[in-house]
Amino acid sequence: MIVFFLKLFLAHIMGDFLFQPRGWVEKRKYNVGYLLLHIAVHTVLLAILFIKELSVHWQALLFVICSHLVIDSFKIWMERTLNLKPLSAFLIDQFLHMLVLAGLTIFVFGFPSDWIPQLLSVKTMLYVIAFLLTTCVSPILLNVFFSRWKQEKEMQTKEVNSLVDAGMLIGIMERLLIVFFIQISFLSGVGFLLAAKSIFRFGDLANAKDTKFTEYVLLGTLASFMLAIVIGYGLLLSLKHLT
Repeated sequence: MIVFFLKLFLAHIMGDFLFQPRGWVEKRKYNVGYLLLHIAVHTVLLAILFIKELSVHWQALLFVICSHLVIDSFKIWMERTLNLKPLSAFLIDQFLHMLVLAGLTIFVFGFPSDWIPQLLSVKTMLYVIAFLLTTCVSPILLNVFFSRWKQEKEMQTKEVNSLVDAGMLIGIMERLLIVFFIQISFLSGVGFLLAAKSIFRFGDLANAKDTKFTEYVLLGTLASFMLAIVIGYGLLLSLKHLT
């Protein structure tokens, strides 16, 4: 089962990223020939990887090829009609491909009965809760915490000059790293992360010569780190005592 899925996944990665020039991605929006060429590449890759099992899995592989054509056509339609951002279209496209590969694997081999207890185990739920706290709850909590200062004119001016949502994404990634470092007992990594962020921010703060902005940045960094440390150690202790 695992080998079957990995072969499908490998063919997908090679076909979508390794053997698909950027020019094809742009041209296939207006020329169906490039889309069909892309599907042909996937077909060849699947045939090579499943050369010994073609007689057994040919129907499943045919389904993968047809679904890939449908999903890629749907992506092109979304880009041209709905005017979606490239990242949104890419994520939807890849999610649908992964859904097909995983669903097909389960359809062919059945859902492993021993997976259900693992998916609903205390350990899994703790990891999911920690992930959601880090990526979803923390940004909202920090946004509420800083709302009293965001209304100030100086802060609004600074935010206009920055990338949209860049600060939020950086914060999420740094908190994920901190939680991960705590789980593997790599506390020096937390210090390194804080030092690296301080170095990158030093130039902005030095040039700004703005006490309010400096305090705002320091508060944001420390609050983000504190939340991540609390979540990280909360997860660590919960895994130790509840599992």
